[in-house]
Amino acid sequence: MKKVGSLLLTSLVFLVIANPNFVNAQARNTPQPAAQAGEKRDGSNRNLPQEFVVCTGWHALCSASYDCVMNGDTADCDCLRVNEPHIVETISIQDTEIKRLTEVKCTNKHLCDLDEAPVCKAIKSGQYEVDNVKYDWVSTFSYRGWCALLLVKPKACDPRIEGYTGDRYWAVCDGAPCTENQNPSDSNKPLSCQCRVEDGRITPFLGTNGSCTGDNGGIMSSSPLWTWDFQNNTYGIPLPGMECVQGACAPLTSDPFEEHRRDGESR
Repeated sequence: MKKVGSLLLTSLVFLVIANPNFVNAQARNTPQPAAQAGEKRDGSNRNLPQEFVVCTGWHALCSASYDCVMNGDTADCDCLRVNEPHIVETISIQDTEIKRLTEVKCTNKHLCDLDEAPVCKAIKSGQYEVDNVKYDWVSTFSYRGWCALLLVKPKACDPRIEGYTGDRYWAVCDGAPCTENQNPSDSNKPLSCQCRVEDGRITPFLGTNGSCTGDNGGIMSSSPLWTWDFQNNTYGIPLPGMECVQGACAPLTSDPFEEHRRDGESR
């Protein structure tokens, strides 16, 4: 039964994130962070790069990496090797030329469909280049294990708050280059990704393992604190397919009909 449920969830995610119209609707209906440099606040952002593009195929997934080893301004994270639809944040693409090509082709005015973004081809063909080195593996985001992660209950980690206990630093693996580890300490995590390190006193982060402390003396791979909506227990950024995936994690029961009435009255 678990295998069937996993297959259904994967199929659902594929159908949703493969639909560019859904991606566009998500971007319009989800609260956005503060405008980036150069972005106009009058709503005329049609020519801005598409915030997320969707690809298919193999990629590294670092959502469950809680023991990354710091090495200066980077951290080595052991990550999963996954073959499924995945989401790339365009601003985090580390291959300079591929990032430029993706931002030019994929904009809010001309959305890229599934696998149309140049970065998708680069990842699939092993042409993703960082510091003159080409990598066969790249860390991106997908929903593998999403329901289990929700059960852990994300935690706000802000080292600036008095009495805070936890790590000061955390790893950002979006767009990170990765290599195959021939002798991994965890056979379920055969990839080693070179992730950026952020200072939590500048950018507070999300504790995705139920705490603000990494495992075994390491730091965790995570995302900025502002990306999470604690009230609704979901991401507060327009990740393609999020609404359907979150619903797939919920128990199979009817919702209170009063909520439907209130929704109708508010329209």
